[in-house]
Amino acid sequence: MQQITIGIIISVFLLEVTLSALNYRNRLKSVPENVRDAYDSEEYRKWLDYTMESHRLSMVARIADTAILIVFLLFGFFPYIAGLASSVTSDIKLQTLAFFGIYMAVSYVLGIGFRIYQTFSIEERYGFNKSTVKTFILDQVKSLVLAVILGGPLGYLLLSMYLGMGNEFILYAWLLFMSLSLIINLLYTKVFIRLFNKLTPLPDGELREKIEELARRTGYEVRSISVMDASKRSSRLNAFFSGFGRFKQIVLFDTLVEKLTADETAAVLAHEIGHARHKDVLKNFLVSSVQTALYLALLNYFMSSGDFSRSFGFSDVHIGFALILFGILMEPLGIILGIPLSAISRRAEYRADRFSAETAGKKPMTNALKVLAKENFSNLTPHPLVVAMTYSHPPISDRIEAIANARTIETL
Repeated sequence: MQQITIGIIISVFLLEVTLSALNYRNRLKSVPENVRDAYDSEEYRKWLDYTMESHRLSMVARIADTAILIVFLLFGFFPYIAGLASSVTSDIKLQTLAFFGIYMAVSYVLGIGFRIYQTFSIEERYGFNKSTVKTFILDQVKSLVLAVILGGPLGYLLLSMYLGMGNEFILYAWLLFMSLSLIINLLYTKVFIRLFNKLTPLPDGELREKIEELARRTGYEVRSISVMDASKRSSRLNAFFSGFGRFKQIVLFDTLVEKLTADETAAVLAHEIGHARHKDVLKNFLVSSVQTALYLALLNYFMSSGDFSRSFGFSDVHIGFALILFGILMEPLGIILGIPLSAISRRAEYRADRFSAETAGKKPMTNALKVLAKENFSNLTPHPLVVAMTYSHPPISDRIEAIANARTIETL
């Protein structure tokens, strides 16, 4: 079991490095004709430099993560922190939570340096980072506090269910996860986003008028359109749609409103309305419910088998370590499932683009995509294999081609 685990870790690492290297090498490929005006020569050179630096850092971080994990597995780190956790309390549930807490704290400390360098060196030099040291620290503190406040009680509840329910654990854990997922979907913008960002209603003016006119034409009831102060952290542009039913909300980054014209912003909003009209959030929720059921069934097997824990120095099954090992050994399955799920996601993006082109016009949506590509330093020449395996959105050139060709869009 030990050799299989190490083999899986190394295989996933080599696959990720290979995909990253393919994408990196493809950066010098000729840019598609329909997006050559997205960057001028100086901006494109800047993008190449940014890509090179980001690639190097991601490779160093990935190598470090993999090496540290293998060392931890082979040299008894996990039994050691299990011993520390058991010295704190005799309660098996609290021991497991303490085990996770120690492991996550060590992982956080080992990874924070890479995040700091990415944010305050690479992102800073290329004009993306707008976050101050104070904002960065507050974000880290808020994230950690949320993890403790939400993750601690949830973990304790799940452990109680597992230890007390037997085979019924899978069903009730699935119901719990689906309920939490539903709550998060409904409250994501209303509650969780507001913990980190300020949301303000879109003010009166040309853009609001265009959006209201677009809503009338599409028959979409706009309950809430908010502008988020994303510029306090980054210069990147984005917009997103969350929730369903009466909890539907659309959020525009203030950077998006600033960089795009009213027509282009309306086109992006039409794209988000397209997701709503096609019930993409609900579809994603249903897909995740099937995934969750599959993973819970496999997890139940991992946590009930002592062979996995004993092969790495434990005397018997250890629930906390079984959970970590489960995450490692399920990575290949996640990669395999990710291929069709990414394809489904790209198809949804094409549909939303088509809806935008039909309701807001082809030219505004095309122009908006080019601005988004430029401002976000999008890769204009991704490797086809990387796209097929990992891209949730189609490459910009493919999206623009689909918008320009109605027949192509209809067959996607």
